[in-house]
Amino acid sequence: MLRNNLKIAYRNLARHRSFTLLNTLGLSVGVAAALLLFMVVRYELSFDTFHANYERIYRVVRQETYPDGSGEVTPGNPLPVAAALKTDIPQFEKVVPVFGTLDPQVTVLGSDPDSRDLSTKFIEDNEGLMVGPEFFQLFNYQWLEGTPDVLAQPNVVVLSRKFANKYFKDYQQAVGKYLRINNTTTMQVGGVLEDAPANTDFPLNIVLSYESKRAKPELFGFGDFENWGSTSSSDQIFVLLPEKYSVASANALLEKFSHKHYDSRKEKDKKTHSLSPFADVHHNTELDNYKDRAVPRERIRNIAIVGTLILLMACINFINIYSALATKRAKEVGVRKVLGSQKSQLVAQFLTETFLVVLGSVAVGFGLAYAAIPLLEKMFDVPTDPSLYVTPELCLWLLGGLLALTLLAGMYPALVLSSFSPLEVFRKKVSRGWMGGLTLRQSLIVFQFAAALVLIIGTVINLRQMEYINQLDLGFVKEGVYTLNMDTEYGTRNEALRNELLQIPEVETISYASDPPSSTNNWASNFSFTNMSEDEDFQVSMKMADGDYFKAYGMEFVAGGPYAVGDTNTKFVVNERLLKKLGVKDPASVIGHKLRMGNWEPAPIVGVIKDFHTHSAKEETDPILITHVPKFYWSGAVKLQSQNLPNTIEKVKTAYEKIFPEVPFTGKFYEESIENFYQAERQTGLLYRTFAGLTVFIACLGLFGLAAFTAEQRTKEIGVRKVLGASVASITALLSKDFLKLVGIAIIIASPIAYYLMKSWMEGFQYRIGIEWWVFVLAAVLALAVAFLTVSFQAIKAALMNPVKSLRSE
Repeated sequence: MLRNNLKIAYRNLARHRSFTLLNTLGLSVGVAAALLLFMVVRYELSFDTFHANYERIYRVVRQETYPDGSGEVTPGNPLPVAAALKTDIPQFEKVVPVFGTLDPQVTVLGSDPDSRDLSTKFIEDNEGLMVGPEFFQLFNYQWLEGTPDVLAQPNVVVLSRKFANKYFKDYQQAVGKYLRINNTTTMQVGGVLEDAPANTDFPLNIVLSYESKRAKPELFGFGDFENWGSTSSSDQIFVLLPEKYSVASANALLEKFSHKHYDSRKEKDKKTHSLSPFADVHHNTELDNYKDRAVPRERIRNIAIVGTLILLMACINFINIYSALATKRAKEVGVRKVLGSQKSQLVAQFLTETFLVVLGSVAVGFGLAYAAIPLLEKMFDVPTDPSLYVTPELCLWLLGGLLALTLLAGMYPALVLSSFSPLEVFRKKVSRGWMGGLTLRQSLIVFQFAAALVLIIGTVINLRQMEYINQLDLGFVKEGVYTLNMDTEYGTRNEALRNELLQIPEVETISYASDPPSSTNNWASNFSFTNMSEDEDFQVSMKMADGDYFKAYGMEFVAGGPYAVGDTNTKFVVNERLLKKLGVKDPASVIGHKLRMGNWEPAPIVGVIKDFHTHSAKEETDPILITHVPKFYWSGAVKLQSQNLPNTIEKVKTAYEKIFPEVPFTGKFYEESIENFYQAERQTGLLYRTFAGLTVFIACLGLFGLAAFTAEQRTKEIGVRKVLGASVASITALLSKDFLKLVGIAIIIASPIAYYLMKSWMEGFQYRIGIEWWVFVLAAVLALAVAFLTVSFQAIKAALMNPVKSLRSE
């Protein structure tokens, strides 16, 4: 029976080879696209789920509410909090403080801790965690050499296999060797970890003992272990709740904890602690994580929706074309029923045909997806290692998908084909009009083009928003500014570097600061302006910069001017946003007025600059206060005017290495940092463009197949019309209008959906374009044009056919 079904299926598929090819092509493209997207979804949802107590781990976050009603949430906690939690809330099974990342400079000393050979050194970006032994009791990572107990001592470092091989050639020889961290602390390698899986948010290539921070907190971050006022987002705490212990109960304990330790303080703002699920670490963009890569669940859901839509559209093509073929196989069904075939046998026969097409499509789709895996890094910023995606679970998913697709794509055509009555088949012809009463098929075409239109509209709006951001006046100049990483340990040599760089003709200005004008940093402080003994109702953001900062970044003063580069007295420059919040209308009136920041002595305001974007276009401009504090100059900015930038950068590097031979040279153009703000949005735009093209392609394949079938079914009608004098244009219009009506309905349905979705997306930007009517008109015209070209190809082909041939059998 099975052999007979396979033989008949092969013959039927071969007889209708053009339609079989269309179905296989459409399904394989749909399967490949969906497979790639579902690989990304599975990867993003798998982060840190391998930890045994994954669902019971929480991160302690701190909320700070200011008197004006504003506030912020940070994953950072003051350093004394961890010890206090262990004492005050014994219900927590584990309390694990973590500090990172250090972005350390690592100098390899080898076997001699006093080695003077400092030539082997590295700057490790976004690396370096400080933890204690309890970290590995909470999180499951494999040790190759040593045990977690080594981290109970200060000045101990543990490396991953990859970094141990990098520093010492062979990880088995690494234990007992020495590294110097940030040119300040010599540490001994106490163990080696197996390389952490890609789907973890802890960078575990360099792990320093937390006791090193306790011994010298000034070398690793900010604050000290007695200070409850200073908070850094780098100092985080993870806790383990007992089984069946509610988060609400834990938060109630933390509320009491917060009252105990903060209520007695004099600040106006209210500080409270609460728990955030460890499961949200990878998805919470407000709190972020140690790898600086948070992917919101909403984005993952959208990727899954796009993948599902593409797969559904491919199945829709299959259903449409196969059900349209029903009329061509009506007599076959009638004959087989007269000869005794049961409906179940006919359904099995047609499902066998479907299975063969789906099997071929899944095989081709898998091959296309495997070949396209390198594209994932560009589109979604995920690793391109196929072993992360091609797993036994994926094979099971493909098998399940094969069966599901067979049923989904084949059941409806099978039921339609097997339901013909032999009496009706032989007494009269089955209706050949593909539009006649088959409302499901019409609905499916409308669905396909509606989905394609939503993605097209989303693509256009995304591109326009990104173009708007590129042309946005940032309030500073980013072009031609080359930023350097500075080591504060050698800050006394900064002036020597300035003098050296200014000898280069292409260098206009050199400035040092805590960070560039627009960055992800957020250093805030309480301050007073109207009454020196009382803080204002909101906090002010701070930047530490020398007097050339404003010149290097081309900032414009509206009143006063910058402080001098060599001025050692505290002076402040503020922005218009700060004055607006203070209710000051005349910027010139504040020049000379004193302001107190935190516990500092009051100092005068010497300048007011025009507002500039302190963060990305997604966020409002902060009220800013800028002053000079050389010990916090982690960034250098070199303003260049050069026609040969590579040669100029090489000169800058030579000067830097002359002044700082101990520090590796690292730098990049500031424009690259600005671009990184919108990496997720650009990837979303690329996703829209790629898959909008795929949805249009798949929809057109289905439309092409149906148009070909319709033209074939109406061949004799077209011949008669030509004999009676119908023109090619009128016949083309006749065959095209029904399809174009459906595209028109899709436009009406898709437009409000696209408007709602893109309006929601745009609300994530404080600075954004409006959604204009012409975008929808453009998408509608494009959809109609593509549909017309697709259908008219078959229509014109039919209209040009010789009527003698089409009427020969009548």
